[in-house]
Amino acid sequence: MGGPLGEYLEDTLITEFNATHPGIEIIPVSMGNYRALCQKILASVMAGDTPVIAQAYETWTSQLIRGDALVPLDSLMELDSFEITGRWNDDFFPVFQRNNTYDGRIYSFPFNKSVQTLYYNVEMMDSLGLQPPETWEDYRMVLMALTRDGNNDGDLLDDCDRWGTAFTPSVGMFENLLLQRGGTLLNSDSTRTAFASQEGIDALQLLIDLIHTDGSARISSGYTHQNDFADGLVGIVQGSTVSLAFMEANMERMEENGESVFTLGIAPLPRDREQAVVIAGTNVILFKSDSVEVEAAWEFIKWFTEPLQQARWSAATGYIPATSSSLEYPEIQERLQKYPGLMDVMLQVEYAQFEPQRTFWYDGRLFLSEAVEIALYGRMSAEDALGRAARLADAELGSELD
Repeated sequence: MGGPLGEYLEDTLITEFNATHPGIEIIPVSMGNYRALCQKILASVMAGDTPVIAQAYETWTSQLIRGDALVPLDSLMELDSFEITGRWNDDFFPVFQRNNTYDGRIYSFPFNKSVQTLYYNVEMMDSLGLQPPETWEDYRMVLMALTRDGNNDGDLLDDCDRWGTAFTPSVGMFENLLLQRGGTLLNSDSTRTAFASQEGIDALQLLIDLIHTDGSARISSGYTHQNDFADGLVGIVQGSTVSLAFMEANMERMEENGESVFTLGIAPLPRDREQAVVIAGTNVILFKSDSVEVEAAWEFIKWFTEPLQQARWSAATGYIPATSSSLEYPEIQERLQKYPGLMDVMLQVEYAQFEPQRTFWYDGRLFLSEAVEIALYGRMSAEDALGRAARLADAELGSELD
């Protein structure tokens, strides 16, 4: 993990752990990005020279389990004090318990987990008498109310114009809508994809309609939509809980430069037929290694997932704490009080779901991502784009099942 979040992990938490645990030294190594991390992990397994501890997505974890490369953490829990087992059973959010369990065994612990969030310009919304949308129908109406052709020239290309929202084509946005409509990514026994269902088509069509029918949303690239939001050119954006720290830093720089800033509002995602949101981020795994090193790394995992450390981690980074009791700690309460909607955003974890753990989903997700982008740019219908992605993903899944 790099950037300011990685710096907090390394300079504050890991430094403190090393100082308070004589005989143990955690040495963090950043790979720069997740693709490089995945390649490095798999190469290290092939070479027989693995790290002791690492971040990993669920699809990687499944592959490593099949290769017998990981230490089952429940085996360490059984040999440890009752405290860690009790915390796992009684304090860890249930979605994290499920997310880190593979065929009945615990192979990982949650590390950097986040959920999607609505960020909005409070003054802009108040000036129009608008409230944060609670349903996606409300969301469409709010976006259309926010959209403005400032000089009435028939386009939204000028600085005086304003969009309701802007976003980068995102699998996560589609997944949230799919699950809220009662759809699923895979069928019940995980042998075929299920996202090309009517629920999936309707979910993707909603995003298409925001752009091409309502004219209240535009496609952006990278994080330009967040910059446009800070500049007042967009009224609402979706981001992760981690986006808050970057938005604050951006607005602080603007204020220091004498630029006008606004009050930042935060709200949970709107809902559809069901409340649902997809958890993003990695978990932490232990590789089979020297027993002394494994025990040392296990001590760090236990310490890092203590409620106090999770409260500090969440307050500093925006990641969801692994334990529910962390939300009661002063270290995070100050943050929650500063942003009235932040507690509701965090509590989306109570109805959160996670992406498939099967190894094929690494490629399956790429196919789905391509489908979302193709459809949003109008090069293919929602039905055709999702159907194509499903065929490609099912072929990949079939190879895994053979």
